[in-house]
Amino acid sequence: MRFFAEEDGNITIFSVFMTVLILAITGASVDLMRYEATRARMQATMDRAVLAAADLDQEQDPVAVVNDYMTKAGLLDVLAQVEVDQGLNYRTVSADGAADMDTIFLHMSGFDQLTAPARSVAEEKISNVEISLVLDVSGSMQGSRISKMRDAAQEFVDTVIVPDGDTAGLTTVSVIPYNATVNLGTTAGPYWRLSDTHGYSNCAIFPDASFDQTAVSPETELERLGHFDLSSTNETTSEIPNPWCRTGNESAVVVHSADAAALSAHIATFEAGGNTAIDLGVKWGAALLDPAAQPVVAAMSADGHVIPDAATRPAAFEDPEAIKFIVVMTDGANTTEYDLKPRYKTGLSDIWIDDRGTADPGDDRFSLRVVDNPGSQNDRWFWHRYENSGWSYRYRSRPDGGGDARRMSHAELFARFGTKAVARKMYTQPYYDGYVSYDAYYDIYYAYRAIVNGDAADSRLSDICEAARDTGIVIFAVAFEAPQGGKDALLDCASSPSHYFDVEGVEITDTFHAIARQINALRLIQ
Repeated sequence: MRFFAEEDGNITIFSVFMTVLILAITGASVDLMRYEATRARMQATMDRAVLAAADLDQEQDPVAVVNDYMTKAGLLDVLAQVEVDQGLNYRTVSADGAADMDTIFLHMSGFDQLTAPARSVAEEKISNVEISLVLDVSGSMQGSRISKMRDAAQEFVDTVIVPDGDTAGLTTVSVIPYNATVNLGTTAGPYWRLSDTHGYSNCAIFPDASFDQTAVSPETELERLGHFDLSSTNETTSEIPNPWCRTGNESAVVVHSADAAALSAHIATFEAGGNTAIDLGVKWGAALLDPAAQPVVAAMSADGHVIPDAATRPAAFEDPEAIKFIVVMTDGANTTEYDLKPRYKTGLSDIWIDDRGTADPGDDRFSLRVVDNPGSQNDRWFWHRYENSGWSYRYRSRPDGGGDARRMSHAELFARFGTKAVARKMYTQPYYDGYVSYDAYYDIYYAYRAIVNGDAADSRLSDICEAARDTGIVIFAVAFEAPQGGKDALLDCASSPSHYFDVEGVEITDTFHAIARQINALRLIQ
């Protein structure tokens, strides 16, 4: 009875039991850690293998690529199968396998082996991609720079746009060349509501507040930039040689094209000239990715300017099947943007023209009304063709050509002569003769005005880039031999520092190719 009543060994028995339990748990943990390490190693190796195999740039057999990766990692025996599905512009590679691992401690619990599984799928394809390629064609791009840029941009479109017949998605590229303006051109221009102040060119200007959003609605009237040449002094031209807004489709916007050859041919025509307005380039780049532009693209498609498959673009920002990119480059920094002074954008000038009933501009005669008396009589005109004659021949009581002369609009006048040429041709002699004040002469000589300076353009660029990023648009920015101000502006614009590139010389081609490869990025889908 005394033996059964004794309690001195109870703690020892309990301690032995707990020790055995702790050792079992510790042993199981060792086996589980070995299992997880093996599984993680298998999965990581398999992920790398299928990513490399799915790369459209590599020309080896995808199965052989996966086998090679697994062999070099000592894991070929765990690979069960590799499956490949590929087409003209996509490749999907899947692999799975399992490793049986003998347990050290868990076999005491009846688990002699643990099986570590791994499965990975990688895909590369171009699927519902929309890109705005915003390219600097300003004056500082002259020479080798624009040549290198053209080569880089052409390779870019060749990389991101796949051959016809693709069934795995569609990539469209909008090209937005810019200098101090963005030329919508004669193809895209008519689909936007530009004010009807003239019809010589198709550039729009925007208020600062509009840079807080990406949308440019085709239902809203846009203020048309005046058509003028602020540098030419040629007094004998039939049209201005260097319009601030380029005419026709010279360096014009292309909207949602899937034709790499046509895009490349258009890019090959780009020439350098003018100031730099990166803010306007990105503004239009973002606008052509905003769903608000869908009616424009649909209408252009109906008229044969956009392929039918792209007629519903730009896709909604929330569309899970769509991804949008802006690629913007510059070799400069934002500079001053100009427009005609408001009083010269509309209305009639004080200059009359007599075209003498011919289509030859060489025999046109011009006169300036220097005195406008009340009523329609007794006005005074300066006859330009008698500029070097005596006083009595230079000034008459009627315009040169009499009743055949007609009054020129400001738009017509500045489409024919540069602002300086107008002043020199028609106002210099009357100024010397006391008919025109210096203020009037100066005002017509500088008939244009600054509407945005470089600092304001930097602010507008920052705003539109932020608005674009907020919608999910990914922005790549390339500073090509740019000054510090341009570098800072593009770094601020890019989606992240890793989306910004500072390049020189032929590096621009490698950079554009690298961006194209990122856009076509491999992505694990399982």
